[in-house]
Amino acid sequence: MSMQDTEVSPPADAATETSPLLPRAEVNDASSNNRTRNLCKLCLIASLYFLHREMYDQFISVYIILQQDINGQRPPSFRQYMDTLRVLLSLFTIGSWSHVADVWGRKPVMLISMIGTTISHLVFVQAEFIRKDFRVYVGSVALDCLFGGSIVSNGLLHTYIADCASPGSRFKLFSALKGFSMLFYFGGAELTMLPLILPAQEYFILLMIISSLVAVLNVVLIISLLPETLRSPARKLPILKAVISPATVFTQRPWVTLALLVYSLTPNFGVVKMWFGIIFSDGTFSWYSIFPHAASTFALLLLYPTVAILYQRKPRPLQSVLRFTRRLAYTCLSLDFFSTVTVISIAASNRIAHLVFAAISPFTVAIAPAIYSSVPSHSAVLFGSFSVIDALGDMFSVCGAFFISPLSDSFPRMCLS
Repeated sequence: MSMQDTEVSPPADAATETSPLLPRAEVNDASSNNRTRNLCKLCLIASLYFLHREMYDQFISVYIILQQDINGQRPPSFRQYMDTLRVLLSLFTIGSWSHVADVWGRKPVMLISMIGTTISHLVFVQAEFIRKDFRVYVGSVALDCLFGGSIVSNGLLHTYIADCASPGSRFKLFSALKGFSMLFYFGGAELTMLPLILPAQEYFILLMIISSLVAVLNVVLIISLLPETLRSPARKLPILKAVISPATVFTQRPWVTLALLVYSLTPNFGVVKMWFGIIFSDGTFSWYSIFPHAASTFALLLLYPTVAILYQRKPRPLQSVLRFTRRLAYTCLSLDFFSTVTVISIAASNRIAHLVFAAISPFTVAIAPAIYSSVPSHSAVLFGSFSVIDALGDMFSVCGAFFISPLSDSFPRMCLS
């Protein structure tokens, strides 16, 4: 069976769907209410997952920096190296895990991924007290990725929404999911930074306990609340085809995936804009950092879902909704590219110009949700491939930004000050 059959296969009602929300005219109230409850459960699980993921990653970053202060043993650009390892390992695992999710169900893979993340975290915690070695972190990241990791989980969360909502209503839900991820990533980072007033050893112990409890709670919620959705046991693929599915998706949908890759290269240029703020604001850059994140979260949680609802107030054919999301994605992508190139081209000392174009950036965050919702598919392979392509571009962006930055060695430490 071809990847095309596995990937798209929209439901029979998708081609004629005209309802802007869940297709209430085509299902009974009980089914519609069940979908709403499933989305609420998914929202709770996703929020807690994003919180734990950022707490875990931020804790590791702080740990590395503090250990450098104590021992002076951190290799150069260690965090960038580990992020690269995470993405490269995920390239070889996401296709297989996503295919398993399509064949045997989403919940088992989501549970396995979260258990793997929990085990990798607990391995790091235990090994930290036995042997303080950065190779422990390398092993924990590798273990996390072998079980799927954050990239597979991100793809599965989008797949769950695709299962629980009609194709015409996905854009606002994908936007809200992205907004929740930004909100709880920020919350996890702040929770990790608050106890820094404690001595280093007490800080490590407290954060290890809190993060471990949140990880275990994630597993409990997935087991008890997460519903099972679609599964297709007849759609088995050879292992090799499953592994290379991201490349197959790219060849089948080159323009959509290329747009997602290009977009994922640009958000971290916000870091470049932050450097301008650091250099020309005497180091007082907290407000400069918080503004784009807060504005982007607002746009994803309120602005773009409202735009989708207003556009869909009158029943429209599904193809009209898909054209709307594609045009929105390409328009925002053009705006994002223009503002990024302009910021880099303008003289660094022109702070007002940088502020203007930095203010434009939050309004381009609809690109990824629009691209995810532009294909009426229920395939975990498709959304998993989108997720790893997004992460791949983000990796190139971070590596490139830190490579060209004169502050690359001191930037992480400045973020802790």
